[in-house]
Amino acid sequence: MTEDLNRQKILVTGAGGMLGRALAPCLQKRGHEVVALPKEDLDVTSYTQVAGTLKSVKPELVIHCAAYTKVDQAESEPGLAYLINGYGSENIALAAQAQDIPVVYISSDYVFDGEQTSPYTTWDKTRPLSIYGKSKLAGEEAIQRHLRKFYIVRTSWLYGPNGPNFVDTISRMAKEGKPLKVVCDQIGTPTCTLTLSEYLADLIATGRYGVYHATDEGVTNWYEFAKEIVKDLKVEVSPIETKDFPRPATRPKYSVLDKTTLVHTIGKELTPWKKALADYLASVREAQKAASH
Repeated sequence: MTEDLNRQKILVTGAGGMLGRALAPCLQKRGHEVVALPKEDLDVTSYTQVAGTLKSVKPELVIHCAAYTKVDQAESEPGLAYLINGYGSENIALAAQAQDIPVVYISSDYVFDGEQTSPYTTWDKTRPLSIYGKSKLAGEEAIQRHLRKFYIVRTSWLYGPNGPNFVDTISRMAKEGKPLKVVCDQIGTPTCTLTLSEYLADLIATGRYGVYHATDEGVTNWYEFAKEIVKDLKVEVSPIETKDFPRPATRPKYSVLDKTTLVHTIGKELTPWKKALADYLASVREAQKAASH
């Protein structure tokens, strides 16, 4: 085992997902050897497969991105959400513990109930409202139950390349001339997978295990977020309330996360959400331009 935290052999689970696909290249650029396994190559719900993979790959760190993320669908299939997010994480934790491998578990702002009016610290009590939130908390508990060396990283409102997300949906609807009605009474922080990958890479270089909150900087609501996405497109966005747009899963009304411990640990400020969004939209335009030539 090497002690160089800047050059580790890292196994990424769920590497076909939106975060996994941003994270693997970011870690490689930093000098890590990355084994990126999508769900087709590593089924986290099979303990035998997880333990066997860890034995053969021999990673120095596991970043566990594999997750069930269909927030509304989870309400009608709780068994599957818990199987992947709870039991799958338990499998990762047990297999990693047996081989003394630290784990990074990616969690969510949905572990909180949204009743606070000040940012949630890592010490605040979790009280998830939805099956998705409860299943992500089950994963956190599995990691803490079995491991001494772990990072739990809660994030929120993720978007980025290679995955269905709010930014791409709003952009597409705006270009199609569809009316945009967006909830204005849910408050949080949009976070780009590209910036989150950098924060994770910074964090694992410190070797300081613990529970962290990692989002981009700043506070907004979904309506203001949508307006920022389409500000160059001259389209109208109308604010609505959550009650006017009922969904199966209850969302936290306020899910701003306090990032103080992360900022102190990595020793740098986080990217303002508007800058991260502008950079992402610029990269999408570049990619479209390149594709059309």
